[in-house]
Amino acid sequence: MRLDNTRTSGRARTHRGLALLIATAAGLGSLLLGTVPAQANDTTKTVAADGQSITFATGDSSRGVSGNVTFVVKADGNWSIAGSGRNSHLLVRTFHWTCDLTWDAASVTHATGKKAVPGKKTRSISSAAYDPDIQADFADIAARGRADCDIVIG
Repeated sequence: MRLDNTRTSGRARTHRGLALLIATAAGLGSLLLGTVPAQANDTTKTVAADGQSITFATGDSSRGVSGNVTFVVKADGNWSIAGSGRNSHLLVRTFHWTCDLTWDAASVTHATGKKAVPGKKTRSISSAAYDPDIQADFADIAARGRADCDIVIG
């Protein structure tokens, strides 16, 4: 008595099962890779003519939301992040910007709050505060500082 009526040989069923397993693994792999943070972006660094502020600018995209951001640090220790997010999907997405500032062996991370952006729309977001580490090491940041800003979804 036959166990199935597919009229396929055991070898054909094995190949079909293997193909299904590979497709499932590829799908899960792409899902996991979709949750990995974006890689470092090219960031421009501009020191003001008076030497009192540094502006880092870049763009990024993640999971269908893209935008540009400027991260400004000042000699008095104040910093600000101003960015945008354009949602290419139909459903609402929540995003924020995270900026990692590194110099020598030191680093600080600052971020905006989260903001929802409806489908096919663009929203702006900003944040600002004071950081004593930036004020203390501003000359080193101006000379050797680097910033990496990423858009984060969710």
